[in-house]
Amino acid sequence: MARPKQQHYVTRAYLEGFLRPFAQHLVCYGRGRGPFRRSPEDLACQRNYYALKKEDGTWDDSVEKLIGSEVEAPGLPVIQKLASGKTRLTWQERNRVALLIAFQEMRTPTARERARAFSRILNERVLREIKAADPDQNSFEIGGKHGTSTVTLGDMIKAHETICDDHSMEIHRSLMGSAIKLSDHYRYMRFTVHYPSGKAEFITTDSPVIRVFSGTESLGTGINRSDVEIRFPLSRKAFLTLTHDLRLVENLERADSAKRSRLLKRLPETRVKHLTDSEVAAFNKAHARHAHRWLFASEEIEWAAAVLSDASAAPQILDLSSENLIHFQSRVNYDPKIDSVVK
Repeated sequence: MARPKQQHYVTRAYLEGFLRPFAQHLVCYGRGRGPFRRSPEDLACQRNYYALKKEDGTWDDSVEKLIGSEVEAPGLPVIQKLASGKTRLTWQERNRVALLIAFQEMRTPTARERARAFSRILNERVLREIKAADPDQNSFEIGGKHGTSTVTLGDMIKAHETICDDHSMEIHRSLMGSAIKLSDHYRYMRFTVHYPSGKAEFITTDSPVIRVFSGTESLGTGINRSDVEIRFPLSRKAFLTLTHDLRLVENLERADSAKRSRLLKRLPETRVKHLTDSEVAAFNKAHARHAHRWLFASEEIEWAAAVLSDASAAPQILDLSSENLIHFQSRVNYDPKIDSVVK
């Protein structure tokens, strides 16, 4: 049996949740393209996206198989359960969907580009600083939890080249490691499932998991921000948001170890909200603005081409280093007020 060469970075079975009954194709828009119709089988995929190149020239598909068996197979039924209106989850179900959301956030081309952009600007900054101080210096000491080690400039350059190789393990190890850490936070966050109260339906994109911030701070897009909202369309009829339970955070900060353990064992409630057509449109526009290249919907959308004509609102990494400090920050490029129905 021939191995599948096209590998999805957005799960096919997930995309099928945006099809209308008996439909076989989604309506697709790209930046400067569309609308056109395609089957979920042919969307959000790339040739050998997860495949590792072996020394004999053949392909190792173990990464794709691992994601399929350990993330998608356990997590997709929970998405479908929430999309159907059943919101009472067990801890196991909450853990499974948190892992799926975190992996979906970290497995896209957007995530890869962001990791590589950070590696590139870090390398450029460090190499420039070292050569400015001593043109003949070829290595430096780096500190870690196990002490210091010597890193050559050649090692730095090689590490960046490796993370830019789609078919090396390093990019997968980096992003999958981040996903596992994220999921441990997402499992404790407040889940709210939003359902349309009118005829409007949700869309999705090639970057289905986005972060939106309600505050005015323009720097920092980490989940440590109290105003972060993780957004993930579940289907054309359901949308999930994750926010911090600030009361829980406050109680955890004051609790001793025993009480902290008890608080973390409490199964959080999943909240439900019903949205007007205007509110659904606001959620959809926010997602479209964060798309890497593609938007997927159950029907043609009047505003899609105009929104996708702008640059992506996904966060950007800035080099804010000074003479005495190497410092990088991510910048928020989206204000939810521009799409809000409450101005």
